[in-house]
Amino acid sequence: MNTTPQAIYDLAVSFAGEHRTYVEETVQACKALGLIVFYSHDMGNDWWGKSFIKEQRTVYGSQTRFFVPFLSTEYLAKPIPMDEFSSAMMTAVKQGDGYILPVLIGDVQVPAELLHPHIHYLRAEDHTPDQLAEQLRTKVRGAQARGHLPRDVGTVVQEAMELRLPKVVPAHFSKYRELEAVFEYLGVQFQGAEPQLEPLGFVTTVNRIQDRISIRIEQQGQVVYALDIYKGGDMGDDKLHFGLDHHRGLSRGINGWAEPYFNRQAQKPMLKMMDFSVLGSLGSSGDREFTKEELFMALWERIVERLEQ
Repeated sequence: MNTTPQAIYDLAVSFAGEHRTYVEETVQACKALGLIVFYSHDMGNDWWGKSFIKEQRTVYGSQTRFFVPFLSTEYLAKPIPMDEFSSAMMTAVKQGDGYILPVLIGDVQVPAELLHPHIHYLRAEDHTPDQLAEQLRTKVRGAQARGHLPRDVGTVVQEAMELRLPKVVPAHFSKYRELEAVFEYLGVQFQGAEPQLEPLGFVTTVNRIQDRISIRIEQQGQVVYALDIYKGGDMGDDKLHFGLDHHRGLSRGINGWAEPYFNRQAQKPMLKMMDFSVLGSLGSSGDREFTKEELFMALWERIVERLEQ
């Protein structure tokens, strides 16, 4: 078992070999100010980033408060950006989470996809190594004062390397199971809401009989609202069907239907509803989308509107 204590750094630097002198002087100035810096003295090639992943894997178990890439034309021209770590590091720069502190060297033009214009950076030409070290010390001391802990370098690299994955319908999603869940949810919600109307003079009855929920609201013995919710029907057995005033026995037509589906963008089940009049569309049909919770609230709001008339 490896019992070596985890190293903790204030800064870790990355640079092209052409700018070793400036970077090394900055590192020495930082150390003189009491900062702990990870800096590879014996790298086997001219770009620390490649040495980092191929020869300095021990730093993956280390932590640092800030990562400081010295971006230059030479830095970006190397073939190393294809390396997994450098790609991850540049992605982290793009994300701009405050962990990466870019320093630009020379007249480098950093592509917008690598360095967002809103991300703050410093230019080496505006700072001597001593001045840059002072700036870095200010950042480190500020982070310490705010209680920001050092981050694991390997974790940051892995987070940056995570690619966006396609949003798909989960393999376990079933519209029929979701239909059953919505039907049960509406039944429970209406039964729970039933007693709340009685103090206002409305007598509410909610019956759940097989594939139908019947809601009847009476006032002084007169039915003032009637809604039937059917699981399955003429528009398909994968839909909820809504019928108003079916208690009169004059019509079995429907006033709307709702079909469960999985919303890939929202990554959750929803209902696509065709509403004719159950929600008060006054005969003009149109698609609406709801979660089951939103659908219940929309139905309840419509009931309240009808009772207030």
